[in-house]
Amino acid sequence: MTWLEWWLPEQLSLVASLSLVVISFFTSALTAAVGIGGGVMLLAIMANLMPAAAIIPVHGVVQLGSNLGRLLTLAGLTDWRMAGWFSLGSVFGALAGGQLAVSIPPAFLQLALGSFILYSAWMPVFRLPAGRKSISLLGAGTAFLAMIVAGIAPFVFVVLKDLFSDRRALIATQTAMMTTQQVLKIVIFGSLGFVFSDWYGLLVLMVGTGFAGTLSGKYFLNRLPAERVQPILKALLTVMAFRLLYMGYGSLG
Repeated sequence: MTWLEWWLPEQLSLVASLSLVVISFFTSALTAAVGIGGGVMLLAIMANLMPAAAIIPVHGVVQLGSNLGRLLTLAGLTDWRMAGWFSLGSVFGALAGGQLAVSIPPAFLQLALGSFILYSAWMPVFRLPAGRKSISLLGAGTAFLAMIVAGIAPFVFVVLKDLFSDRRALIATQTAMMTTQQVLKIVIFGSLGFVFSDWYGLLVLMVGTGFAGTLSGKYFLNRLPAERVQPILKALLTVMAFRLLYMGYGSLG
């Protein structure tokens, strides 16, 4: 066993681990550049490579690292009042969702992830009424879902986008909201028994490459229109979602 294999989780092959490290860079750069898509793309790839029970908590740590890097670069544009009301609702939603997440069988988790990724790729747009009650309810609902299916950032992005005239401010505020939910996710999964130390080496590498991707993606924030990326992203997510649904149904049989 090489030192690299010793450092990385034994639940994954060396190729799978290194693939996730590289993919973390590109998916983080994608989110920094166009505002959405990277987190769900990373989730879909992780769900096809990792044990079902580890997907949501590990994804939470990696996304926290990516979000912190993005938040540091865009903090001055964040609507902290809106993010605060969202975070308040998130506390209640995360506590409720955590209890359900640890009791879901792996096959049903794969089905839930596949269905949600498919919905995230093709979901309809609707408007969110302005006001602290609506924002808090959005936080509670998405935090509940985040404990089970993780990749809810595109949903929040779509719901909030009509409330912002500046795309950079939208991305900054959404990043602050997602950062809160990732912290809650890590704390709750840890308290429920998930052993993050088993994944320490992979987490360090993925967070590091994710931060590098964030810095790279910021350069393209005003240069890469989301409209050019979305058709390709939708196609890739759709293929991965159907593979997860196939795996889930196969496990049930």
